[in-house]
Amino acid sequence: MSGPLTYDIPHGATEGMRELLHVVRVGRAEAVPELVGTLTAAERRTCLPVLKSWRATTRNNRDDGHWAIRAALLLAGAGCCTGTAAAAQWLASGDLRWASRDPSPVLEALGDRDPEWLGQLAHRLAERRTVAEEEYPLIAQLVHAAGCEPPTTDGFVLGWERSIPVRGMTVKDRLRDDPFLAVMVPRLFEVPEAGSDFQYSRADDPGWPEALAGLAEEGRLSREMLIDGCLSRLLRGGRLGLVKGFLALLTALDLTEDERAAHTLTWVRMVPDAHALAVARAQEVLAGLDEAGCLESEHLVEASRAALFRPEKKIVRAQLTMLDKAMKRGGARTDELLPAAAVAFSHAEHSLQEQALALVVRHREHATGAVLAGLAASAEQLSPDLRKRAAEVFGHAFADEGAGALAVEGDALPPVPSAERLDPAPLTSAELAEEVGVLLRGGGTPAQWERALNGLVVHAHADLAGLRAALEPVVAQLRQPASGDGGYGAAVVGGWNWLYCVVMSVMGTASEKDLTFIRYRALDHQCPHSAIRSVPLIRAAEIGARLSDSPLPFLLATPTWSTGTIEASELVARLAAYERSGTEPGHADLDQALLRLDREVPPEAVAAAAKLTSPAGRRLAARLASGGLPDPAVSRDTEPLSRRAPRPGVLVRTEAVPGHEDYPEPFRSLLGVHDPIGSPCKCGSGGECSPQALALLPQHREIIAGRMLVSFANLAEFDNVGEVAPVLLALAESGGPAGPATHLLLAYGLGARRVEEQLFAVDAMLILAARGQLDAARLGRDIAELAGLRRLKLQRIVVALRGVVRTNVYATVWAVLSAALPLLLAGEAPHGLPAVLTIAAECAERCGARGTIPEINELAARSGPSQLVKQARRIKSATEMPVKGQ
Repeated sequence: MSGPLTYDIPHGATEGMRELLHVVRVGRAEAVPELVGTLTAAERRTCLPVLKSWRATTRNNRDDGHWAIRAALLLAGAGCCTGTAAAAQWLASGDLRWASRDPSPVLEALGDRDPEWLGQLAHRLAERRTVAEEEYPLIAQLVHAAGCEPPTTDGFVLGWERSIPVRGMTVKDRLRDDPFLAVMVPRLFEVPEAGSDFQYSRADDPGWPEALAGLAEEGRLSREMLIDGCLSRLLRGGRLGLVKGFLALLTALDLTEDERAAHTLTWVRMVPDAHALAVARAQEVLAGLDEAGCLESEHLVEASRAALFRPEKKIVRAQLTMLDKAMKRGGARTDELLPAAAVAFSHAEHSLQEQALALVVRHREHATGAVLAGLAASAEQLSPDLRKRAAEVFGHAFADEGAGALAVEGDALPPVPSAERLDPAPLTSAELAEEVGVLLRGGGTPAQWERALNGLVVHAHADLAGLRAALEPVVAQLRQPASGDGGYGAAVVGGWNWLYCVVMSVMGTASEKDLTFIRYRALDHQCPHSAIRSVPLIRAAEIGARLSDSPLPFLLATPTWSTGTIEASELVARLAAYERSGTEPGHADLDQALLRLDREVPPEAVAAAAKLTSPAGRRLAARLASGGLPDPAVSRDTEPLSRRAPRPGVLVRTEAVPGHEDYPEPFRSLLGVHDPIGSPCKCGSGGECSPQALALLPQHREIIAGRMLVSFANLAEFDNVGEVAPVLLALAESGGPAGPATHLLLAYGLGARRVEEQLFAVDAMLILAARGQLDAARLGRDIAELAGLRRLKLQRIVVALRGVVRTNVYATVWAVLSAALPLLLAGEAPHGLPAVLTIAAECAERCGARGTIPEINELAARSGPSQLVKQARRIKSATEMPVKGQ
C-alpha cells in the first residue's frame, strides 16, 4: 500500500446518499440504519456500486478504524440491496461477516422490508452451510421478524444446536422455551455432526440426553420419535463422540422391554457395520430379549453371523457367550445356532477360534448328523493346531488334509511392478496448461511434475507468447480465493512451490529480485536436510533466469522412467543435441541429471559419451567410465535421552559421497554428511517426506530416506503418517541398497494408525521382498527396538502384517517376527505381545518353519493358560514338527 486509502463520494449524489456514504467512510455504523431508511429504492441502487468499490478497498485496509468501516459497510450494503439474493450475497461475504457479531443492527437496517422479503432472505442465508451455522442468531431473528417457518438446512440445525447451551440455564430449560424445538429436534438425528454435544454434561446440568428425555415425559416431544431417531443414527455409525452421545440419549430414555422388542430388526441390523460401542449395546439388548424368550432364532443367527465376522475381540467373545447361553436354555435350537458359531472358525484371532471350537464341542451332542458334517467342513478353516483337535472330535467326519500339509517353504510373492517410461512433453500449450493447473492444485507423481516442467521449457523455447496465452486462465484461477474458505490456491500458499515459480517466470511476473530471493532461500538457510527442498528451487531459479537470456530447448534432467531415473544413453543423446545446437547446459540441470543416472550403463553408452566434446559432455563421459555415483557408508544409532528427545528414536547417519565436494550447493549438502544425532536439525521441520524427494536421487534411496527419517518418525508419533505414506511405495520402487533407513521407514509405516495408511507399507514390503531387497531380520529387529522405545504399537504392526498374510506370504512374515521375538521377550512383555505371538504361530505352522528360538522354548515351558504361553507352545510345536515325507 503506497499511500492512504480514500473513500470518495461521487459527484451527483443526493443529500441523503451523501449523508449515508459519509457515516460509512468514517465508520459510524450506529447511524447507518436510520439513514438507509430515508433513501428511496433508486438512491439505494445508486449507492450500491459505490459501497462495492469501498468494500474492495477495505480488503487491503489495515489502518486504525478499518473494522468500524467494515461494520458500517455491512449494514449499508445490506440496506441498499433491493433483492434478497443480493442481500444474502452481501451478508454472507467473508470479508464483512466478521465485522459485527450483533445481528440487531442488521435487522434495523432492513426494518422497512416486508415479512415475506425477510423470510426469503433468511432461507437464502440458511442454504449456505457455513454461513447458516455461524450466522444462526441473525437468521433466527429474521425468521422471528418474518413470522415464517424456520429453515431446516444442515447448517441452520447445527447453528441452532450450538446456540442452546448458555450459562445460568440448563439445556432442558433452554429447550423448553425454544420456539424451534419441534422442528429442530427430529433433524438432529439426520444432520451429520449434529449431536456432537450430547456426550457432555456438567455438575449443574445433565445435558442434552436428560433434557430430551425429560421433555418427552412432559409431552413436548414425541418419545417414539426420539427412540426411532436415536436408533437410526446409531445404525449409520459415525465417530466415537457422536456415538457416545446418542448412546447416552438411549440410556436416558430407558427403553421398556416392549420398546426394545419393537425394534428387534434395528438392533440386529446394527451389528454388521455400526460402531463397536453401538454393537455392544445391541448385543446387550438382544441377549436380554433372548433370555426373555422374545428373540426369534433367525434373528439371533443373523446377528451372530455378523458379530462373529467383526474384528473386535470383545464383540466376538460376547456373541459366542450369548450363543452358549442360548443353546444351554434350549437344546432344540442347537442345529440352528451351532453353524452360526462356526463362523468364528475363520477369525484371525486364535483365541476366538479356540473359544468357538470349545463351544461347538460342548454342544455337538445335541446336533444332527448333517449339522456335524457341516461343522467338520468348517473346521478346516481353523489354525493347524486346532484342526488337529477338531479331527480328534469329529473323527472320520473331518477331512483332515493334515496339519502337516503345510505350505511349501518360501512365498509366492507378487510380480515386481515395472517402472513406466515417462511420456514426452504435451504436444500443445493448451494441453500443457491443463496439466500444470491440475498439478498446482496438489497431487501428481514426480514423473508428472518433471514432465510438466520440461513441457514449460520446451514450449517457452518454441512459442513463449502462445504458452503465456494458454497459461493465463490457469494463473488467473490460482490467484482467486478458493471456494468456501476464503484462502488462495495451493500453489500460492503452499510455500515455495518450484513448479509455480517456473510458471511465474514464464508469465513474466517473476522479477530478477524474485529469482534472487528463491536462490537465497535455496542456499542461505541450510539445515542438515534442507537440500531436499533446495535442489528443486535452485533449478527453478535457473530456468527462470534462462527464459529471458538463452532459453533452453529442453531439460537434461527430465527422467526416463517414473522412478526419476535417467537412462545413460538418453542423457548422452540429449547432450549431443545440445552440442549440435551450441546450447550451454544449465549448471543445476546438468548436476541433477548426473544424479539421476541409472546404475546399469550399457557399453555403447560409454562409447557414445566418449565422443562428446563439450565440458558437460566430457564430465558425463568421465562419470560413465568411472562406474557412476558411489554409495555412501550408512550407520544407525539410537538417540540419547534428552529434553529434545524424551522418547528417543533410531536414526541413520549417512557419510559423504566420495567426490561430493566437486558439486556446488545445494548438491554438495545433498551428497554430504548427514548426522541427525551429532548435528540435529535446528529449524524444526525435520526434513521433507515426498516421492518428489526420492526422485532427486532415484538410485540412492538411503541418502534421501535417512534425511526423511526424523520427520517421518515424528508424523508417525502423532498418528499423521497418512500425510506421507505414499512415499513408501516410491521408496520400494527406487534403486540402490535398501539399508537401515529404508527399513526403519517401513517399520514406522507398518505401525501407522489407519489401515488405509498401513496398506502403503504392506505394498512396499511386498515389493521389496519380490525384488529380493527386504532384509526380514533387520525389519523384525527394527520393529522390536522401536516398540521397546515406545515409538511403535505392536497391535498396529499385527494388523499390518495380517494384511501381508492375507496374500499368503507366510514365510516372509515369519522371518520378520522370528527376528523380533527374542528382543520382544527379553524384557517386560510389551502391550500387544500376545497378538504378535498369535500371528507368528500361524505363520510358523503354515510355512513349515524350522529352528529353535530359546526365548520361545522358555516361555512355552511355563505353566498356566495365558495366551502368551499357549501361542509359544504353538510356535514350539510347529517349528519342531517333522517335515512331511521325511
